[in-house]
Amino acid sequence: MVVIEPLSHHELLLVIVQLALLLFVARLLGEAFSLMGQPAVVGELFAGVLLGPSFLGVVTPAVYESLFAVSESQFHLLEIISWIGLIMLLVVTGLETDIDLIINKGRTAVVLSLGGIVVPFATGFTLGWFLPVEFIGAPDQRVVFSLFMATAMSISAIPVIAKVLIELEVIQRDIGQLILAAGMIDDTIGWVLLATVAGLARTGVVEFGSAVTTVLSVVVFLGIAFTVGRRIVAETIRWVDNAVGSDAALLSTLMVFALAAGAITQYMGLEAILGAFVVGVLVGQVKRFNYQVRRSFETMALSVFAPLFFAIAGLRMDVVALADPAVLTVGVAVFAIACFGKFGGIMGSSRLAGLSRWEGITIGGGMNARGAMEIIVATIGLGLGILTTSMYSIIVAVAIATSLMAPAIMRWSIPKIEMGDAERKRLEREEYLQESFVNNLTRVLLPTRGTVDTQYAARLIGPLFRPLQTDLDLLYIDDSDASTADGVRGWFGERLLNRGGSDSRATEQSESAERAFTELEERLGEQASPMRQLVVNAPGSVADTILENVDVGYDMVVVGERTLGTDPDGPLFSETIDRVVQETPCPTMVVSTSESVKRDPGQIDEPIRRILLPTVGTQSSRHAAEVAFTIAAEENALVEVAHVVARSGSSDQFVDSPDLTNEVDVGDRIVDRDAELGRQLGAKIVTTVTVSDKPGVELVDIADRNGADVIVMGTNTRPISQRAFFGPNVEYVINNASCPVAVLSSV
Repeated sequence: MVVIEPLSHHELLLVIVQLALLLFVARLLGEAFSLMGQPAVVGELFAGVLLGPSFLGVVTPAVYESLFAVSESQFHLLEIISWIGLIMLLVVTGLETDIDLIINKGRTAVVLSLGGIVVPFATGFTLGWFLPVEFIGAPDQRVVFSLFMATAMSISAIPVIAKVLIELEVIQRDIGQLILAAGMIDDTIGWVLLATVAGLARTGVVEFGSAVTTVLSVVVFLGIAFTVGRRIVAETIRWVDNAVGSDAALLSTLMVFALAAGAITQYMGLEAILGAFVVGVLVGQVKRFNYQVRRSFETMALSVFAPLFFAIAGLRMDVVALADPAVLTVGVAVFAIACFGKFGGIMGSSRLAGLSRWEGITIGGGMNARGAMEIIVATIGLGLGILTTSMYSIIVAVAIATSLMAPAIMRWSIPKIEMGDAERKRLEREEYLQESFVNNLTRVLLPTRGTVDTQYAARLIGPLFRPLQTDLDLLYIDDSDASTADGVRGWFGERLLNRGGSDSRATEQSESAERAFTELEERLGEQASPMRQLVVNAPGSVADTILENVDVGYDMVVVGERTLGTDPDGPLFSETIDRVVQETPCPTMVVSTSESVKRDPGQIDEPIRRILLPTVGTQSSRHAAEVAFTIAAEENALVEVAHVVARSGSSDQFVDSPDLTNEVDVGDRIVDRDAELGRQLGAKIVTTVTVSDKPGVELVDIADRNGADVIVMGTNTRPISQRAFFGPNVEYVINNASCPVAVLSSV
């Protein structure tokens, strides 16, 4: 058995100092460039140039040689960190990528990518054919050299482009997504070209089989990733969140997937960054990986690992080697032809794609960045003997220079691109979804015993969660030995009877649970995410059992419950529900059905055509509005947004009524704001603002008069007399409405 020697003390010390210095200078220059109105990526790339042979190697050669003029094995340690940063940056890019938008704009992206490949390839091949022979590694293989130059000129740097788009805050705009889509197609074609040219360099003949294998590998990998892989990623993240429930576990899972997929694509000869990008796309579509977790990953990637990657890429550039007049002349020619080919191809294809001049300039400026991808190509060319050291330095210089150009061009041109109504509405909707109450509900608990109220609760939330990827858990509690003093009667309906034997009781429990689950699943309908069925034997407090389950990380609890009566001093619901509403750490939605539904359970399945949404402009009302609008959009129902201005009653007929003009104006603004949200979510809206001495009575009258099928209300509970208190108007509506009422209690 061979024992691998660990890093020596000096090797470990050196790599730590290198990383500390690179990160410090990269972040320092990144912040400096940001203060000057330039993207930080420019400063991060420039940091490597300053610490490389071009500056530090000239100013203080001894310091440079002791730090960075090291052996290949020592420098490989930096490259490993660089690749981790590159992988993380591609994951961030995937998380920010809107696949639906790219599919919608697929034709445009393909046209742009072809323009960005064909013209640069032709100009690059011509350049290689006429370059002096001293720049060719193998003078007898000019065709191979020309093909390699064509490939190098065709490549784009997705990591650089992505970082710039993120920093300019345009990655989610149509133009940003178009650049990413076209860039990914460009790079895929570039990998095929590189495989072909590399095969030609090794054998002296074109390996068409290698090129075909590469294309098939890309197709197979993407096909498996977006079918089987999508399900594996989603199920794994849900399992990790259920079993561990920490952000750290989710972040670790993401990196494991990214590294594993990167290993697969690297093994297939497709580069690790393709696997990392695809994982980012897949994870970004899983709702459990919410906005907060995503931001944590992006913060670490963009503040530590991405700056190191760009600084190490800049470290490779040697400006001194370009001081030779002949090398400088060729370098200028290569740079000019590289820019002309990419810009010319993109500008021409952008017109064919129906894009504006400024859109063409922006896309051309972005895709003109070569970055680390061209550095990788240059490294492969040098290793295969295709390039001389001088040509290698020229290509690296072009990669850095074009990457430095891209941010300036895009910053100048993007503000000149007009945003259309469709794009503006899409961005507004995405901004809303990030802060949305309903959209950020990842786990919901529905305790059940199959009562009419619980069945209607399932009927109501079915369309609420149907278009979402919300995980819904159905909790059946066997309370056979529970005391009736716990208030179970009001919530669960009839109690299970213990018929004397444990086997019969277990059978009865199983049958009752199965029956309850079946009824609820029929009312819930088809959901985007699978539902879990949980059965708990809880002979003690049912409320304690529910609260214990809620503590594992649910975002909302939904319960079905009829009121106990109209006693203003007594509890509105049973003690079980009262405790759950008061003590649960997350919002609770209580759904109370009407007497007519109790008499005729068949009404549960009737369509919801009209929803009454009382609102007072609070956050609780806003959350209830999201619930109502989401249900309405799915059910094609009409939502009546109502605000009742409370008027102080007076029995003195000689007292003038108070002027409530200002209050009515405020009410108009409240309902208009909620109505705008409803239209944004695709619901049909009408608004009502009235004045009444008794707002609760007025709301019940509105529901009866206009034929509301359900009332959705939001409220904040307040403890009073040892019970949950929803407010007089809400409690009046719950007790007196002739239709079901859903009350969303915010924490």
